[in-house]
Amino acid sequence: MISEHNLTALASQLIDIAREAGRVILKVYQQKDLKVRTKEDATPVTSADIAANDVIESRLAKLNLQYPTLCEETVHAPWSERQQWQRYWLVDPLDGTKEFINRNDEFTVNIALVEDHYPLIGVVHIPVTDTTYWGGRRLGAYQQIAGNLQSPIKTRALNPEQEVVVLGSRSYGNSDTHRYLESLRTVFPTLSFKKVGSALKSCQIAAGEADFYPRLGPTSEWDTAAVQGVVEGAGGLFLDPAGERFSYNRKASLINSNFMVLGDSSVRWTDFWPRAIFRN
Repeated sequence: MISEHNLTALASQLIDIAREAGRVILKVYQQKDLKVRTKEDATPVTSADIAANDVIESRLAKLNLQYPTLCEETVHAPWSERQQWQRYWLVDPLDGTKEFINRNDEFTVNIALVEDHYPLIGVVHIPVTDTTYWGGRRLGAYQQIAGNLQSPIKTRALNPEQEVVVLGSRSYGNSDTHRYLESLRTVFPTLSFKKVGSALKSCQIAAGEADFYPRLGPTSEWDTAAVQGVVEGAGGLFLDPAGERFSYNRKASLINSNFMVLGDSSVRWTDFWPRAIFRN
């Protein structure tokens, strides 16, 4: 087992790597014309995704930890190999490519160290503001600005008498999500719904700025592992459709199930989960 001291030191190195990738992304972001192509899975990719990926993989290799890497923009190891992994890097070099293309600044760099199916460390970096969220269950959670000023963050208690903030994707939505939100409004009349891009939704919950993020639609494992580390370090929950802690590398497919990100872990959120909608 890695000690808390060593985990903190490793997190510091990952923050440095994420910030370097962020600077590479910004160089492309500042160009007038963005070249975009569509991958086989119908998702967009830009030169910023590839450049950030190259930086991250190169820097992780120099750590000499001998952990395998699973990254969105590289060839994925087959399930026969992956199922033997105990500890590995799970990376999305540019989470929110659609937000990047739309130039709304809501995109991130996500780096996680996963151990025995769960995130041990999560680092989420926002290139435009040079802000980094990082954490893990054994580490707590923190917000760091420009690599210097750092402060602990934590989720907030749900207060139905005040505004209950529910977050959703800026680029994705469906009828199931709409119906679920309407059902929640009957429980929380003060509910407000806000659209936010990429991993920033879960970061806002970790920082106590929102209460709830239901994801009723497809994501991939590299989209969620890093931010799950931050949410759990801040005292929140990241749950699968059965209400269990969200986990990774348990099947050949890298597509996630639906999930819930919850701020107040003391609330019986399962009372408000329409199982027919949520389970997939």
